[in-house]
Amino acid sequence: MVLTKRHVRLAIIILSLMAGGYFIWLVRNGLYPFIIGLFLAYLLNPAVCFIEKKGIGRLWAIVLVYLILFSILIIGGSQFIPLLVHELESFGKDLPQMGNKVEELIQMIQDQYKNSALPFSMRVALDQTVIKVENEVQIFVNAVAQGIVNMLSHIIGLVISPVLAFYLLHDWYQIKEQLLSLLPSRWRPEIISIFRDINKILNGVIRGQILIAVLVGILVSTGLYFLDLRYALLIGILAGLLDVIPYFGAVIGAAPAVMMALLYSPWLAIKVIVLFLIVHQLEGCIIQPKILGESVGLHPLSVIFFVFIGGELGGLLGMLIGVPLAAIGKVCIRHMIKLLV
Repeated sequence: MVLTKRHVRLAIIILSLMAGGYFIWLVRNGLYPFIIGLFLAYLLNPAVCFIEKKGIGRLWAIVLVYLILFSILIIGGSQFIPLLVHELESFGKDLPQMGNKVEELIQMIQDQYKNSALPFSMRVALDQTVIKVENEVQIFVNAVAQGIVNMLSHIIGLVISPVLAFYLLHDWYQIKEQLLSLLPSRWRPEIISIFRDINKILNGVIRGQILIAVLVGILVSTGLYFLDLRYALLIGILAGLLDVIPYFGAVIGAAPAVMMALLYSPWLAIKVIVLFLIVHQLEGCIIQPKILGESVGLHPLSVIFFVFIGGELGGLLGMLIGVPLAAIGKVCIRHMIKLLV
């Protein structure tokens, strides 16, 4: 086989990408401010471009978007954060008492079926299942607590991220042109097409799902507040975050609310289940079609498969990003085949 310039160039590109990927992997712990900044810039860029089209300079468009964003955060945060801190403090104080209630509830359920006519082998299986559920709940609570601690420990990076996003937004066009100039001219149209297709997916998955998560969180928190369930705000935030997971997010998000309601009464748990069913129907029939418009381009079976794979490889975070990454991978593979054939 005769090596041509094309083969050499392709090998150099592949090796460069591998070396770059390995370097990023080595310094990954220090990149989170840049990743958050890039994510924030991507979210805000459409608003900046919209204002820019009205005849306002890009710098002033960015300043205006930042003023609006920080005004919303300051005004909303002044009302929202004290409530959230109060609920977190109450939750921390009540956690031992809730643990005792959970043990009493489990003991009551065990006493009920021990006095029933169930076969001994089935009772043993149920005991093992209950123990497994307890362990899984404990692991989940620990993961959430650890996530909050990690976020607080990275507070400096979170503060720097908006500054990095500002520079990225300001030099958006120059950065894009410089990146495109690094590509071979004959590949450039196809690469641009790849990023357009990826942008369509991310528009729906990221921007759309963030808006849906916010609406679901508001609906759940409001409903639980009127049902007089404690920690309505915390549970609503958790339900909104978990709702991003396709198919399973609604069920996983409802579980903490139902378990909390069961500590008070079965009737309250039924009301909570009805509330989540109503919210889920509103989301599926009205909210999601209006906001997302188009899917990620994957078959429902593929979506379920990648949710499971993501959960297996990366836990909760893997479940959140598994489907978007799979959709992006599908786009990249389709276009790479066109480039190489």
